Amino acid sequence: MSPRTRRSGRERKVNPKYANDGWDKDTLRILRASSESSGSSPDEEQRIEKPENVTQDAEGSFDEDDDASDASDIQSQASDVQTPNEDEDNMSVVSDGHTLGNVPFRTNRRRSATGTGAGVGNSTTTTTTSTIHSRGLAPLNAKGAKSLVYHHMFGPDVEDLEDTLDARDTWLLGRDVTLPSRKTLSIALQRAEQRRRDKGSDSSTNPNFHILPPRLPESIVDLILNRQILKPLEHQELYERYLHRHRPSHSVVLGPFGRQQQYPLDYNFPMDFGWAWPKFRDAEVDQASQTGQRYHEGWLINAGEKINCLAWAPQQQDAQYLAMATRCTSHQRRQHEKEENLRAAFHPSPPYPSAIQIWAFPTKPTPTPGIRTIAMNLKPKLCTVMGTECGNIRAMRWCPSTQMTPSTTTATSTATASTIGILAILSTDGKVHVFAIPAQLTSPVVVALKAERAGLTLSPPGDTVFTTLTFATPTDLILGAADGTVHLFDLSDPDHVDPPRSYATHRIHNTYITSLSAASPVHLAPFVATASSAGDIALTDLRAPAQDKVTVTRACFPARDIHFAPFTRSFITGLDRVGSTRMDTQSATFLSCHHVRQFHVSLRIAKLPDQAGTATALSGSPHHPCVLVGNARGQLHATNYLRKVLPYRRNDPGKAVQAYLQKVCEYDWRPLTSTGNTKRTATTASPEPRQVSQTEDDDEEEYDDGEEEEAEAETKPETEIDLFHGHDVRPGVSRFHEGFKPEKINMAYMPDSKKKGPHKDTGAAEVIFEEEQGVTVLEWNPNPSCAGMAAMGWASGMVRVQDLAHDLE
Repeated sequence: MSPRTRRSGRERKVNPKYANDGWDKDTLRILRASSESSGSSPDEEQRIEKPENVTQDAEGSFDEDDDASDASDIQSQASDVQTPNEDEDNMSVVSDGHTLGNVPFRTNRRRSATGTGAGVGNSTTTTTTSTIHSRGLAPLNAKGAKSLVYHHMFGPDVEDLEDTLDARDTWLLGRDVTLPSRKTLSIALQRAEQRRRDKGSDSSTNPNFHILPPRLPESIVDLILNRQILKPLEHQELYERYLHRHRPSHSVVLGPFGRQQQYPLDYNFPMDFGWAWPKFRDAEVDQASQTGQRYHEGWLINAGEKINCLAWAPQQQDAQYLAMATRCTSHQRRQHEKEENLRAAFHPSPPYPSAIQIWAFPTKPTPTPGIRTIAMNLKPKLCTVMGTECGNIRAMRWCPSTQMTPSTTTATSTATASTIGILAILSTDGKVHVFAIPAQLTSPVVVALKAERAGLTLSPPGDTVFTTLTFATPTDLILGAADGTVHLFDLSDPDHVDPPRSYATHRIHNTYITSLSAASPVHLAPFVATASSAGDIALTDLRAPAQDKVTVTRACFPARDIHFAPFTRSFITGLDRVGSTRMDTQSATFLSCHHVRQFHVSLRIAKLPDQAGTATALSGSPHHPCVLVGNARGQLHATNYLRKVLPYRRNDPGKAVQAYLQKVCEYDWRPLTSTGNTKRTATTASPEPRQVSQTEDDDEEEYDDGEEEEAEAETKPETEIDLFHGHDVRPGVSRFHEGFKPEKINMAYMPDSKKKGPHKDTGAAEVIFEEEQGVTVLEWNPNPSCAGMAAMGWASGMVRVQDLAHDLE
């Protein structure tokens, strides 16, 4: 008997046959390439493991195997750092070895066997005809080496790191924790001067162009002087039409806590507030002998109306000139016959009158070499008032040039006069007017001028208005418009077309541009940072604005000021707490820093106090890293941003430099009640000896008539209030608090259980302050010898000028 055959117990099935069994591998590869599947053909998997032969030709470009597909390039670009609303054509993240020049390149990043994207170090370049375009570098690992972080953040070359390393060695001392010291300022200026001598006087190779810009060509100064028409103005017409016709007085409360007193402050009259801060209180010792023994020194000026602009003139003289512009009053707006039907935010306003005031602040040398301070024994002087017919003045910028030489006699003048500088003003008529401001050094009285015609008038296109301006160089003016475009004008154009036309126009945003800042060094001049009313901020290279642009979308309030920090090549701006897309648990405003090489990354450098309102003003200096910021509550803070920006060893947090925030002063404003009186009273003495001039006595009757008109204006119904322009500054009382100690900056959220003081359940409510209480403008002095001087303005019309530099060790 034959043995039985052993069979399997598994169920037998028919082997399936497919219709594409006869297709070869090439046909399958074509089908897979045209489909949306992420799978790869067998030949492609083998080619991934095969090394690629890359050779470099004589021109610096690269050749690679022909089998490399363009699809791999597209997939590799998807792993780069992306920003919203950006074109992805020919864009990639560049490594430290690349520079922003016209070098042809193309990146081809491979994927590893696990399917993850390769890093920057694994990228290879291929031949293409496109130009290098960069949107910045991706941030490194938090625990990377400090030397690698410096090269990655600030640049690989010696020129890129020179300013940063020099600032690190100079400005991280304990005495410069929040405000600059005169000793460190002197050392920094001496080092900058030595580097200038070593590298020559050529501004194109001078890394400290932001400290000492080149001289403006005399041909441009002569052109502006010859074209502008300035006529003398009568004293009565000056106050009736261009200045505050009522000349309102203001009361200020000054002094140490618990011993404050109220002092009257007349219109456009400077007052030394240091008299209220003597170090010794002796009734037998006259205050005049305590001039050099006071805690605080500075000047207060009552401008009478909201401060719109403050600008220091860049020049090297004993006297420092400050340009000031206030908001037009309702009386000035009513003087023009044409009715304002369209809002001036996006349409030109009628040319109602306004004024530019030029104040001269005497200075004196200090024991520190090369540093000057305010001469408190000489009062500031209102030397020039120039009346204009161009609406509200929104912004003012001095041409960043060295001191002008005395100009020749013009066709409209009969005597030779020196020139303070070239001043560009932006007004609500939508135009930019450029003037050469004369310096009446020998005139004992205020020189009143009426601007019949500007030296240069830059007009926008017919469907928009200019909203912001800045000087990129002494001859290049950059203007932002209400339609989101940026216009470039060349003041040294040899053709001198009338009216001047922009040589370049680029659309950066889709709506109103609120602020604009240009990088000051020569090799970074094409980089411009802008912010729009939508809250987004953008960095644009004007050489290729369509490709080289980084836009950071932020759901926050528009940034009013952007400051370029030359020490770290960064842009600093404010970030309100509503910038978070989720429900934020803290009501604080931050200062954020955006490096040029990592603009899409926001680094928070300071946190303002809770429930203090948004940041309304910001200012920085080209000579020191101390930043001033003001908020809606009227507080003024200062911090050294280098202590938060410079990298340190992340694995050793104990070696990190601590950052502090210093409250310089706190300003309170309260309106007078209905029973209050706006007249000047003699019940309280002034903090300093003063004499009442004959002019004030003659104007007392006119002042009383103005009070009756103000009382009538206050009785008007609320329906007549202009919602766009707002109301005029109301009569009130101001108070300054000083003497605060620096506090350590803590970016983390602190719950109410750990906060000092009483706990208040505010919920989701927002704190609302009086309009007159907010800080409106801050300005550091741009001159090296007076770099510690700062000017501050509030919406109540109060101006404070103080030397914040100190001699502490």
